Amino acid sequence: MKRTLFDLVQSAGLAARSEWRGIEITGITEDSRQVRPGCLFVAIRGLADDGHRHLPEAVERGAAAAAAEEEVESPIPCVRVTDGRQALAALAAAFFGDPTRELFTVGVTGTKGKTTACHLIAHLLGEGETCLVTTVANEERGLRAVTTPASPVVQETARQALESGRRNFVLEVSSAALALHRTDAVDFDVAVFTNLTHDHLDFHTSMAEYLEAKLLLFRGLKKEACAVVNADDPVSGTVLAASPGERLTYAVHVKADVQALCVRPRARETDFTLRAGGEEVPVRLLLPGEHNVYNALAAACTALRKGLSLVEIAGGLESARSVVGRYEFLQARSGATVVIDFAHSPDSLERMLRSLRPFYAKVICVFGCGGESDRKKRPIMGRISGGLADVSILTCDNPKSEDPAGIIDEIEEGIRATEGAYERIPDRRAAIRRALDLAERGDVVLLAGKGHETYQIVGKEFLPYSDAEFLRQEDLAH
Repeated sequence: MKRTLFDLVQSAGLAARSEWRGIEITGITEDSRQVRPGCLFVAIRGLADDGHRHLPEAVERGAAAAAAEEEVESPIPCVRVTDGRQALAALAAAFFGDPTRELFTVGVTGTKGKTTACHLIAHLLGEGETCLVTTVANEERGLRAVTTPASPVVQETARQALESGRRNFVLEVSSAALALHRTDAVDFDVAVFTNLTHDHLDFHTSMAEYLEAKLLLFRGLKKEACAVVNADDPVSGTVLAASPGERLTYAVHVKADVQALCVRPRARETDFTLRAGGEEVPVRLLLPGEHNVYNALAAACTALRKGLSLVEIAGGLESARSVVGRYEFLQARSGATVVIDFAHSPDSLERMLRSLRPFYAKVICVFGCGGESDRKKRPIMGRISGGLADVSILTCDNPKSEDPAGIIDEIEEGIRATEGAYERIPDRRAAIRRALDLAERGDVVLLAGKGHETYQIVGKEFLPYSDAEFLRQEDLAH
């Protein structure tokens, strides 16, 4: 795509100079390493670096213009902006022609359930007509450890979706992305709130600040948009109050616009009755656990908003399958069940263990905690696993620059307060082997934390690793 600098800046609501009419812009980025000839480089003061320092590199790589928060000496035209991140979002939307205005655009936020809810929404709306931007989809695009990409990537992906004939755009929206303005210029038709539990307190200083970040999605909705909110969550009232548009609630335990009644959990599926607008239909969801009922309800609300009937929604939910790395079942050679899940927070680990506990003779939990992230959750997760699993094996999960043994020490502080048996095995492969040695037919081994990931982050390196691939390659499970 091409735009003149004048038209681009004017479309983004910024002050444009007449002499910029002849300057052609062929791309936009905030990363100087990605600058190509003709690009507009937006300098941002980041969390670890200041993009203004990299303006010379951008010029050297052929940037046609720049945007900056401060006066800079530059041989190329420079657009002065107040906030680099906000400007990047507006400029990216303008450069790609505001594609989300033409798509049925859904944003899903919350601590847990975002990825599965997004996939269920896409399944109901039609996978062939829907573009997904989720943690799993981003991994497939080569964007590692990214939930919501930078605003130029979001807008470019939406433009590509529109040009390929897609009608729907479903976006997983993290609290960090909201705080960093990555979705500022996305035109949402539906915003979904799943829940709010302990997580990401390395990025946010408190749960109150974490909630405030989530609320940005709802405060930014247009009046014609719809807020879809989990009424069972304690902060649901605050989320609903933040939305200026229409509201649709869902719940399992309280009254709501859309409800799941008579929930009957099974080992690998869940039956319930879906109620909305005075109508009821039975649903057999091939996903276990009450948390997946919530994900299904969020998807149902979104589909209702799009105009699908309750019967169509029930049929779609019954044909849905689990996402890679989310409640993924394998069978060990011993006959034991192996479950791979991305659970990496206290709430998600507890939900997984509670959902497995009633159906298996013994529960063995293999998990660790990520390095350079929320340390407060480590003993909490230790306490949860010690209280709900028969055996916990504490191991490695993206230690980054931290000593894995030190991370395990902090998890161990929590598990010692319980009567649960546990072992420390930092090498994840060895930890999994040990768990399978302990497991017999009728038992379950939960491999928590890695889920869909195909790497282990050690230092700054992404070393190839996957729980599922390790099990299959070593012929430990299938």
